[in-house]
Amino acid sequence: MRDNGMVLHVEKDTADVEVHCLEACRDCSAKALCTGHTRNRGRLTVKNPLHASPGDLVTIEIPEGRYNQALILIFGGLLVALLAGLGAGHLISRILRIASPLVFLLGAGVGLFSGGLALFFYFKKKFGAGLYPRIVDIVDKGGCYGQA
Repeated sequence: MRDNGMVLHVEKDTADVEVHCLEACRDCSAKALCTGHTRNRGRLTVKNPLHASPGDLVTIEIPEGRYNQALILIFGGLLVALLAGLGAGHLISRILRIASPLVFLLGAGVGLFSGGLALFFYFKKKFGAGLYPRIVDIVDKGGCYGQA
């Protein structure tokens, strides 16, 4: 999804952009990242590869398809890790002949922890900064151009 907004503040490689929320905002996958919902406006912190300045009117792109893919991978991966941990706990309890729910819970906890850790490194490598909204075009240079 693409939308236009005004750059309010710039910090290193990010910018705070005020966007005008339309009907599409209700279904936007970046809604959780948008702050300051007032009078049909929201504020997003976005990547600023074009080095836009405060006052610039910019076009931002929100990678909705990648958000959806990431959410499916997160929840699916955690579910698989939980089930694998429960299965390992069940197997260990049968091998050691321990009939304790604590073994199942321990297996589930180890499965979730190891699955979460694996997902963290996988996302860091595969997606990197690709999940962040970013500025893709400077439509109009504002009056504050050149001032940080």
